[in-house]
Amino acid sequence: MMTTVQFAGSLLSLVGLLAIFLTWRRRGLRERLWRYSLPAGWALVALGLGLWTVSTNTDQGLALGSVMVMILACAILIRQGLVLLGQPAKVQAVRETETDGLALGKGYWGRVTVRLIGCVVAAPALGVLLGLLWLAYVPGNEADRLIGLAFVALLAMTAGLVVQLASRRPYRSLGGLTALSVLAAAIVFLPRLFG
Repeated sequence: MMTTVQFAGSLLSLVGLLAIFLTWRRRGLRERLWRYSLPAGWALVALGLGLWTVSTNTDQGLALGSVMVMILACAILIRQGLVLLGQPAKVQAVRETETDGLALGKGYWGRVTVRLIGCVVAAPALGVLLGLLWLAYVPGNEADRLIGLAFVALLAMTAGLVVQLASRRPYRSLGGLTALSVLAAAIVFLPRLFG
């Protein structure tokens, strides 16, 4: 049975996902709200996950909250798909030909290459290095630290992939992922080399 805290977490996650979806679709939001709605949406999703986490023990709450976010995201996408199925074929053809600034042209293959490097090299490196950072500095017994390493590494790699693939400026996102990776590597390895 869902408690009121869990229901509030689900509601916050739903509002956050709708804000993210509307931002990416550029619909229903004024021009000046676009820049704030994406971080606010992610913050609401994180806050919803936090409410799920405090409603029960940490492991179970975070896992159930993540599943609830996935279910809500799928519901939003299914609803959008059903709306598109109900439209005439002409409107669908126009929507399929719309681009988001990534049409073939000058710089296309450069962006594709940068995204490929970000997804194959930078995001996994960030995940591994943040996992090692967790293993090196978080107290606890070996088993708990290894479980945390796996969770943090996968979470960081997934976040890196989302940032790299969703970015309209892949050069900046690759630079950010690289900078975070270098910082994590410095924190993990410099004390071991010189200490």
